[in-house]
Amino acid sequence: MNIGVIGLGYVGLTFSVVAGLKGINVIALEKSELIKENLKKCKAHFFEPGLDDLLKVLMNQHLFVKDAYSKEDKIDIFFITVGTPLLNGSSTPNYAYLESALDSIKSVYDGSQLLILRSTIAVGTTRKLVIPYLAKIAGIPETDVLVAFCPERTIEGKAVKELQELPQIIGANNKKALLLAESLFREITNTVVKVDSLEAAELIKLFNNTYRDIHFAVGNVFNEIAQGYNINGVELIQTANLGYERSNIALPGFVGGPCLEKDAYILTENMQDSPGKQFVLNSRKYNESLEEQVIKWVQSHLKSTDKICITGLPFKGRPDTSDLRGSNSIQIVNKLNQLGFHPNLHDFVAYKDEVLATVNGNWFDDLYDAIIDCQALLILNNHQKYSNLELHKITSAMKNENIYILDYWSAMNQIPVKLYPNLTYITAGNILI
Repeated sequence: MNIGVIGLGYVGLTFSVVAGLKGINVIALEKSELIKENLKKCKAHFFEPGLDDLLKVLMNQHLFVKDAYSKEDKIDIFFITVGTPLLNGSSTPNYAYLESALDSIKSVYDGSQLLILRSTIAVGTTRKLVIPYLAKIAGIPETDVLVAFCPERTIEGKAVKELQELPQIIGANNKKALLLAESLFREITNTVVKVDSLEAAELIKLFNNTYRDIHFAVGNVFNEIAQGYNINGVELIQTANLGYERSNIALPGFVGGPCLEKDAYILTENMQDSPGKQFVLNSRKYNESLEEQVIKWVQSHLKSTDKICITGLPFKGRPDTSDLRGSNSIQIVNKLNQLGFHPNLHDFVAYKDEVLATVNGNWFDDLYDAIIDCQALLILNNHQKYSNLELHKITSAMKNENIYILDYWSAMNQIPVKLYPNLTYITAGNILI
Protein backbone atom coordinates (compact mmCIF):
# COMPACT_ATOMS: atom_id res chain seq x y z
CA MET A 1 0.00 0.00 0.00
CA ASN A 2 1.28 3.48 -0.89
CA ILE A 3 -0.27 6.44 0.85
CA GLY A 4 0.31 10.08 0.01
CA VAL A 5 0.37 12.37 3.04
CA ILE A 6 -0.06 16.06 2.30
CA GLY A 7 1.38 18.14 5.13
CA LEU A 8 4.09 17.04 7.56
CA GLY A 9 3.13 19.15 10.52
CA TYR A 10 2.47 17.58 13.89
CA VAL A 11 -0.46 15.43 12.69
CA GLY A 12 1.01 14.44 9.35
CA LEU A 13 4.49 13.55 10.55
CA THR A 14 3.44 11.47 13.53
CA PHE A 15 0.92 9.57 11.42
CA SER A 16 3.49 9.02 8.66
CA VAL A 17 5.96 7.57 11.14
CA VAL A 18 3.41 5.18 12.63
CA ALA A 19 2.24 4.10 9.16
CA GLY A 20 5.88 3.50 8.20
CA LEU A 21 6.36 1.39 11.33
CA LYS A 22 3.54 -0.83 10.09
CA GLY A 23 5.30 -1.36 6.75
CA ILE A 24 3.18 1.08 4.76
CA ASN A 25 5.01 3.24 2.23
CA VAL A 26 4.38 6.94 2.81
CA ILE A 27 5.11 9.48 0.10
CA ALA A 28 4.65 12.90 1.63
CA LEU A 29 4.42 16.43 0.29
CA GLU A 30 5.66 19.36 2.37
CA LYS A 31 6.19 22.99 1.40
CA SER A 32 8.16 24.20 4.41
CA GLU A 33 11.89 24.32 3.71
CA LEU A 34 12.59 24.20 7.45
CA ILE A 35 10.67 20.96 7.85
CA LYS A 36 12.32 19.41 4.80
CA GLU A 37 15.81 20.39 5.93
CA ASN A 38 15.17 18.87 9.35
CA LEU A 39 13.88 15.64 7.82
CA LYS A 40 17.02 15.33 5.70
CA LYS A 41 18.83 15.12 9.06
CA CYS A 42 16.19 12.67 10.34
CA LYS A 43 14.90 15.23 12.82
CA ALA A 44 11.40 16.51 13.50
CA HIS A 45 10.82 20.26 13.67
CA PHE A 46 9.07 19.82 17.03
CA PHE A 47 9.69 17.80 20.16
CA GLU A 48 7.90 14.47 20.43
CA PRO A 49 9.44 11.68 22.53
CA GLY A 50 11.12 9.02 20.40
CA LEU A 51 10.21 10.59 17.05
CA ASP A 52 13.75 11.44 15.91
CA ASP A 53 14.94 7.89 16.57
CA LEU A 54 12.10 6.50 14.48
CA LEU A 55 12.87 8.92 11.64
CA LYS A 56 16.43 7.60 11.51
CA VAL A 57 15.01 4.16 10.78
CA LEU A 58 12.18 5.14 8.43
CA MET A 59 13.43 8.03 6.29
CA ASN A 60 13.92 6.87 2.70
CA GLN A 61 12.91 3.36 3.73
CA HIS A 62 9.17 3.73 4.30
CA LEU A 63 8.90 7.54 4.45
CA PHE A 64 9.76 9.61 1.40
CA VAL A 65 9.38 13.38 1.00
CA LYS A 66 8.70 15.00 -2.36
CA ASP A 67 7.79 18.41 -3.75
CA ALA A 68 5.10 17.04 -6.09
CA TYR A 69 3.40 13.76 -6.97
CA SER A 70 3.82 11.90 -10.24
CA LYS A 71 1.88 9.01 -11.78
CA GLU A 72 4.82 6.71 -10.97
CA ASP A 73 4.12 7.12 -7.24
CA LYS A 74 1.01 4.94 -7.63
CA ILE A 75 -0.77 6.38 -4.60
CA ASP A 76 -3.63 4.23 -3.27
CA ILE A 77 -4.84 6.61 -0.56
CA PHE A 78 -4.33 10.35 -0.21
CA PHE A 79 -4.19 11.64 3.33
CA ILE A 80 -4.72 15.36 4.03
CA THR A 81 -3.40 16.54 7.39
CA VAL A 82 -2.95 20.29 6.93
CA GLY A 83 -4.07 22.74 9.60
CA THR A 84 -7.23 24.83 9.64
CA PRO A 85 -6.36 28.18 11.23
CA LEU A 86 -8.85 30.97 11.78
CA LEU A 87 -8.86 33.93 9.43
CA ASN A 88 -6.88 36.77 10.98
CA GLY A 89 -8.91 38.71 13.50
CA SER A 90 -11.99 36.52 13.12
CA SER A 91 -13.57 33.29 14.29
CA THR A 92 -14.03 32.00 10.71
CA PRO A 93 -12.10 28.89 9.58
CA ASN A 94 -9.53 29.50 6.86
CA TYR A 95 -9.53 26.66 4.32
CA ALA A 96 -6.66 27.98 2.20
CA TYR A 97 -4.34 25.14 3.32
CA LEU A 98 -7.02 22.54 2.62
CA GLU A 99 -7.68 23.96 -0.85
CA SER A 100 -3.93 24.03 -1.57
CA ALA A 101 -3.63 20.40 -0.46
CA LEU A 102 -6.44 19.38 -2.80
CA ASP A 103 -4.82 21.33 -5.61
CA SER A 104 -1.55 19.43 -5.05
CA ILE A 105 -3.08 16.09 -6.14
CA LYS A 106 -5.04 17.21 -9.20
CA SER A 107 -2.39 16.00 -11.66
CA VAL A 108 -2.47 12.41 -10.31
CA TYR A 109 -5.97 12.01 -8.86
CA ASP A 110 -8.23 10.02 -11.21
CA GLY A 111 -11.15 9.16 -8.91
CA SER A 112 -10.06 5.63 -8.12
CA GLN A 113 -8.07 6.59 -5.03
CA LEU A 114 -9.49 7.11 -1.57
CA LEU A 115 -8.97 10.51 0.01
CA ILE A 116 -8.89 10.63 3.81
CA LEU A 117 -9.34 13.98 5.47
CA ARG A 118 -7.82 14.38 8.93
CA SER A 119 -7.86 18.17 9.24
CA THR A 120 -10.30 19.75 11.70
CA ILE A 121 -13.11 21.40 9.77
CA ALA A 122 -16.63 22.75 10.25
CA VAL A 123 -19.42 20.19 9.98
CA GLY A 124 -20.40 19.63 6.33
CA THR A 125 -17.13 20.84 4.81
CA THR A 126 -16.08 17.43 3.47
CA ARG A 127 -19.36 17.02 1.60
CA LYS A 128 -19.73 20.62 0.47
CA LEU A 129 -16.13 21.50 -0.43
CA VAL A 130 -13.97 18.40 -0.82
CA ILE A 131 -16.25 16.01 -2.72
CA PRO A 132 -17.32 18.53 -5.41
CA TYR A 133 -13.68 19.48 -5.99
CA LEU A 134 -12.56 15.87 -6.42
CA ALA A 135 -15.49 15.04 -8.70
CA LYS A 136 -14.65 18.00 -10.90
CA ILE A 137 -10.92 17.25 -11.34
CA ALA A 138 -11.58 13.55 -11.98
CA GLY A 139 -14.59 14.15 -14.21
CA ILE A 140 -16.79 11.69 -12.33
CA PRO A 141 -20.13 11.94 -10.46
CA GLU A 142 -19.91 13.04 -6.84
CA THR A 143 -21.45 9.72 -5.77
CA ASP A 144 -18.43 7.86 -7.21
CA VAL A 145 -15.83 9.86 -5.30
CA LEU A 146 -14.18 7.93 -2.43
CA VAL A 147 -13.79 10.13 0.65
CA ALA A 148 -13.53 9.43 4.36
CA PHE A 149 -13.21 11.72 7.35
CA CYS A 150 -11.04 10.18 10.07
CA PRO A 151 -10.32 12.63 12.89
CA GLU A 152 -6.93 12.80 14.60
CA ARG A 153 -7.36 12.69 18.40
CA THR A 154 -3.88 12.17 19.83
CA ILE A 155 -2.29 14.21 22.59
CA GLU A 156 1.05 15.88 21.96
CA GLY A 157 3.77 14.02 23.79
CA LYS A 158 2.08 10.62 23.34
CA ALA A 159 1.09 10.66 19.69
CA VAL A 160 3.12 7.69 18.44
CA LYS A 161 1.72 5.49 21.21
CA GLU A 162 -1.86 6.74 20.97
CA LEU A 163 -2.04 6.41 17.18
CA GLN A 164 -1.58 2.67 17.69
CA GLU A 165 -4.00 2.38 20.63
CA LEU A 166 -6.87 4.86 20.35
CA PRO A 167 -10.09 3.81 18.60
CA GLN A 168 -10.13 5.26 15.08
CA ILE A 169 -13.36 6.96 14.01
CA ILE A 170 -14.28 6.56 10.35
CA GLY A 171 -17.06 8.31 8.45
CA ALA A 172 -17.32 8.00 4.67
CA ASN A 173 -19.49 9.04 1.75
CA ASN A 174 -20.11 5.47 0.54
CA LYS A 175 -19.54 1.85 1.51
CA LYS A 176 -16.45 1.35 -0.65
CA ALA A 177 -14.71 4.38 0.87
CA LEU A 178 -15.63 3.14 4.35
CA LEU A 179 -14.12 -0.30 3.71
CA LEU A 180 -10.92 1.12 2.21
CA ALA A 181 -10.40 3.44 5.15
CA GLU A 182 -11.09 0.59 7.55
CA SER A 183 -8.52 -1.62 5.83
CA LEU A 184 -5.86 1.07 6.29
CA PHE A 185 -6.55 1.77 9.95
CA ARG A 186 -6.78 -1.89 10.90
CA GLU A 187 -3.08 -2.03 9.96
CA ILE A 188 -2.40 0.74 12.49
CA THR A 189 -4.72 0.39 15.48
CA ASN A 190 -6.74 -2.37 17.13
CA THR A 191 -10.12 -0.65 17.26
CA VAL A 192 -11.99 0.95 14.35
CA VAL A 193 -15.36 2.62 14.91
CA LYS A 194 -17.49 3.25 11.83
CA VAL A 195 -20.08 6.03 12.01
CA ASP A 196 -23.01 6.67 9.72
CA SER A 197 -21.84 9.79 7.91
CA LEU A 198 -19.02 12.20 7.18
CA GLU A 199 -20.78 14.76 9.34
CA ALA A 200 -20.86 12.42 12.34
CA ALA A 201 -17.09 11.93 12.13
CA GLU A 202 -16.48 15.66 11.70
CA LEU A 203 -18.63 16.38 14.72
CA ILE A 204 -16.94 13.80 16.98
CA LYS A 205 -13.59 15.55 16.61
CA LEU A 206 -15.16 18.92 17.46
CA PHE A 207 -17.14 17.46 20.37
CA ASN A 208 -14.05 15.83 21.89
CA ASN A 209 -12.04 19.05 21.92
CA THR A 210 -14.87 21.41 22.80
CA TYR A 211 -15.92 19.18 25.69
CA ARG A 212 -12.44 19.58 27.16
CA ASP A 213 -12.57 23.35 26.61
CA ILE A 214 -15.91 23.60 28.46
CA HIS A 215 -14.79 21.21 31.21
CA PHE A 216 -11.73 23.35 31.92
CA ALA A 217 -13.82 26.52 31.74
CA VAL A 218 -16.02 25.20 34.57
CA GLY A 219 -12.97 24.71 36.79
CA ASN A 220 -11.70 28.18 35.93
CA VAL A 221 -15.07 29.80 36.70
CA PHE A 222 -15.35 27.95 40.03
CA ASN A 223 -11.84 29.12 40.88
CA GLU A 224 -12.89 32.73 40.33
CA ILE A 225 -16.06 32.26 42.39
CA ALA A 226 -14.05 30.86 45.32
CA GLN A 227 -11.67 33.80 45.26
CA GLY A 228 -14.64 36.14 45.39
CA TYR A 229 -15.14 34.76 48.92
CA ASN A 230 -11.43 35.17 49.71
CA ILE A 231 -10.87 31.40 49.40
CA ASN A 232 -8.06 29.75 47.43
CA GLY A 233 -9.87 28.26 44.45
CA VAL A 234 -7.34 25.51 43.68
CA GLU A 235 -7.37 24.20 47.24
CA LEU A 236 -11.17 24.35 47.38
CA ILE A 237 -11.61 22.37 44.14
CA GLN A 238 -9.10 19.75 45.29
CA THR A 239 -11.05 19.34 48.53
CA ALA A 240 -14.40 19.19 46.71
CA ASN A 241 -13.09 16.35 44.51
CA LEU A 242 -11.32 14.42 47.27
CA GLY A 243 -12.82 10.94 47.68
CA TYR A 244 -16.07 12.01 46.03
CA GLU A 245 -16.53 10.08 42.79
CA ARG A 246 -19.34 12.27 41.50
CA SER A 247 -17.11 15.34 41.46
CA ASN A 248 -14.40 15.74 38.84
CA ILE A 249 -14.07 19.51 38.71
CA ALA A 250 -11.09 20.48 36.56
CA LEU A 251 -8.25 22.25 38.31
CA PRO A 252 -7.89 25.82 37.01
CA GLY A 253 -5.31 26.69 34.41
CA PHE A 254 -4.74 28.03 30.93
CA VAL A 255 -6.62 26.33 28.09
CA GLY A 256 -4.91 26.68 24.72
CA GLY A 257 -2.99 24.81 22.09
CA PRO A 258 -3.50 24.42 18.36
CA CYS A 259 -6.85 22.64 18.78
CA LEU A 260 -8.65 24.05 21.80
CA GLU A 261 -7.93 27.67 20.88
CA LYS A 262 -10.06 27.37 17.73
CA ASP A 263 -12.28 24.28 17.73
CA ALA A 264 -15.16 25.97 19.57
CA TYR A 265 -15.24 28.54 16.77
CA ILE A 266 -15.08 25.84 14.09
CA LEU A 267 -17.88 23.87 15.82
CA THR A 268 -20.17 26.90 15.91
CA GLU A 269 -19.34 28.07 12.38
CA ASN A 270 -22.39 26.39 10.83
CA MET A 271 -24.66 26.47 13.88
CA GLN A 272 -27.73 28.66 14.07
CA ASP A 273 -27.81 31.17 16.91
CA SER A 274 -29.05 29.45 20.04
CA PRO A 275 -28.33 29.28 23.78
CA GLY A 276 -26.19 26.21 23.05
CA LYS A 277 -24.01 28.10 20.58
CA GLN A 278 -23.53 30.94 23.05
CA PHE A 279 -22.68 28.47 25.81
CA VAL A 280 -19.87 26.95 23.72
CA LEU A 281 -18.52 30.36 22.69
CA ASN A 282 -18.77 31.84 26.19
CA SER A 283 -16.73 28.96 27.61
CA ARG A 284 -14.02 29.59 25.02
CA LYS A 285 -13.99 33.33 25.63
CA TYR A 286 -13.79 32.81 29.38
CA ASN A 287 -10.72 30.61 28.98
CA GLU A 288 -9.16 33.25 26.76
CA SER A 289 -9.77 35.88 29.46
CA LEU A 290 -7.34 34.16 31.85
CA GLU A 291 -4.44 35.87 30.09
CA GLU A 292 -5.81 39.22 31.25
CA GLN A 293 -5.79 38.03 34.88
CA VAL A 294 -2.03 37.60 34.63
CA ILE A 295 -1.54 40.91 32.82
CA LYS A 296 -3.52 42.76 35.47
CA TRP A 297 -1.56 41.07 38.25
CA VAL A 298 1.74 42.07 36.65
CA GLN A 299 0.58 45.66 36.13
CA SER A 300 -0.57 45.94 39.76
CA HIS A 301 2.70 44.62 41.24
CA LEU A 302 5.47 45.49 38.78
CA LYS A 303 6.76 48.30 36.58
CA SER A 304 7.96 47.77 33.02
CA THR A 305 11.46 48.69 34.22
CA ASP A 306 11.44 45.81 36.72
CA LYS A 307 13.47 42.81 35.69
CA ILE A 308 11.27 39.73 35.30
CA CYS A 309 11.73 36.15 34.11
CA ILE A 310 9.07 34.14 32.29
CA THR A 311 9.34 30.37 31.94
CA GLY A 312 6.91 27.73 30.64
CA LEU A 313 6.29 28.93 27.09
CA PRO A 314 4.64 26.03 25.18
CA PHE A 315 0.87 25.69 25.63
CA LYS A 316 1.32 22.86 28.13
CA GLY A 317 4.07 21.20 30.15
CA ARG A 318 2.77 17.64 30.56
CA PRO A 319 3.40 15.62 28.46
CA ASP A 320 6.47 17.49 27.19
CA THR A 321 6.01 19.57 24.06
CA SER A 322 7.80 22.39 22.29
CA ASP A 323 4.59 23.58 20.61
CA LEU A 324 4.02 27.34 20.91
CA ARG A 325 0.83 27.36 18.83
CA GLY A 326 -2.17 28.61 20.76
CA SER A 327 0.00 29.15 23.83
CA ASN A 328 -1.48 31.46 26.48
CA SER A 329 2.08 31.96 27.72
CA ILE A 330 3.17 33.38 24.36
CA GLN A 331 0.12 35.66 24.27
CA ILE A 332 1.01 36.92 27.76
CA VAL A 333 4.62 37.64 26.76
CA ASN A 334 3.43 39.49 23.65
CA LYS A 335 1.02 41.60 25.69
CA LEU A 336 3.73 42.39 28.22
CA ASN A 337 6.05 43.35 25.34
CA GLN A 338 3.41 45.87 24.26
CA LEU A 339 3.40 47.30 27.80
CA GLY A 340 7.16 47.84 27.65
CA PHE A 341 8.41 44.68 29.39
CA HIS A 342 11.46 42.93 27.93
CA PRO A 343 11.61 39.76 30.06
CA ASN A 344 14.20 37.06 30.45
CA LEU A 345 12.85 33.93 28.76
CA HIS A 346 13.38 30.26 29.53
CA ASP A 347 11.85 26.89 28.77
CA PHE A 348 12.89 23.28 29.31
CA VAL A 349 11.67 22.04 25.92
CA ALA A 350 10.92 24.91 23.49
CA TYR A 351 13.46 25.86 20.84
CA LYS A 352 15.29 29.17 21.28
CA ASP A 353 15.03 30.28 17.64
CA GLU A 354 11.31 29.56 17.50
CA VAL A 355 10.65 31.44 20.73
CA LEU A 356 12.65 34.51 19.71
CA ALA A 357 10.92 34.56 16.33
CA THR A 358 7.62 34.82 18.20
CA VAL A 359 8.25 37.14 21.18
CA ASN A 360 10.78 39.68 22.39
CA GLY A 361 13.03 38.90 25.33
CA ASN A 362 16.42 37.64 26.47
CA TRP A 363 16.80 33.86 26.10
CA PHE A 364 18.50 31.75 28.78
CA ASP A 365 19.16 28.02 28.61
CA ASP A 366 19.42 27.78 32.41
CA LEU A 367 16.56 28.97 34.59
CA TYR A 368 18.84 29.83 37.51
CA ASP A 369 20.78 32.18 35.24
CA ALA A 370 17.57 33.68 33.89
CA ILE A 371 16.32 34.76 37.34
CA ILE A 372 19.45 36.58 38.55
CA ASP A 373 18.44 39.98 40.02
CA CYS A 374 14.82 39.53 38.88
CA GLN A 375 11.93 41.05 40.83
CA ALA A 376 9.51 38.37 39.66
CA LEU A 377 9.45 34.85 38.22
CA LEU A 378 6.39 33.84 36.19
CA ILE A 379 5.95 30.07 35.70
CA LEU A 380 3.27 29.70 33.03
CA ASN A 381 2.98 25.99 32.34
CA ASN A 382 3.09 22.80 34.40
CA HIS A 383 6.27 21.07 33.25
CA GLN A 384 7.30 18.44 35.78
CA LYS A 385 10.79 19.92 36.25
CA TYR A 386 9.34 22.90 38.12
CA SER A 387 8.51 20.58 41.02
CA ASN A 388 12.25 19.95 41.45
CA LEU A 389 13.35 23.59 41.60
CA GLU A 390 15.37 24.62 44.65
CA LEU A 391 13.48 27.51 46.22
CA HIS A 392 16.44 28.64 48.30
CA LYS A 393 18.58 28.84 45.16
CA ILE A 394 15.86 30.81 43.36
CA THR A 395 15.30 33.35 46.11
CA SER A 396 19.04 33.81 46.57
CA ALA A 397 19.48 34.63 42.88
CA MET A 398 16.56 37.05 42.74
CA LYS A 399 16.45 40.51 44.31
CA ASN A 400 16.72 40.44 48.08
CA GLU A 401 13.52 42.34 48.93
CA ASN A 402 9.87 41.96 47.89
CA ILE A 403 10.23 39.26 45.27
CA TYR A 404 7.34 37.49 43.57
CA ILE A 405 6.77 34.04 42.12
CA LEU A 406 3.63 33.69 40.02
CA ASP A 407 3.35 29.91 39.62
CA TYR A 408 0.06 29.80 37.74
CA TRP A 409 -0.26 26.00 37.69
CA SER A 410 1.13 25.41 41.22
CA ALA A 411 3.85 23.48 39.41
CA MET A 412 6.46 23.98 42.15
CA ASN A 413 4.19 21.93 44.43
CA GLN A 414 4.06 22.35 48.24
CA ILE A 415 6.85 24.90 48.59
CA PRO A 416 7.67 26.18 52.12
CA VAL A 417 6.69 29.80 51.44
CA LYS A 418 6.57 30.75 55.15
CA LEU A 419 10.32 30.29 55.39
CA TYR A 420 10.84 33.19 52.96
CA PRO A 421 9.22 36.35 54.37
CA ASN A 422 10.40 38.46 51.41
CA LEU A 423 8.62 36.16 48.91
CA THR A 424 5.04 36.57 47.70
CA TYR A 425 3.90 33.30 46.11
CA ILE A 426 0.88 33.45 43.76
CA THR A 427 -0.98 30.70 41.92
CA ALA A 428 -4.17 30.56 39.89
CA GLY A 429 -5.93 29.83 43.17
CA ASN A 430 -5.16 33.21 44.76
CA ILE A 431 -4.29 35.50 41.87
CA LEU A 432 -7.56 37.45 42.33
CA ILE A 433 -7.40 37.78 46.11
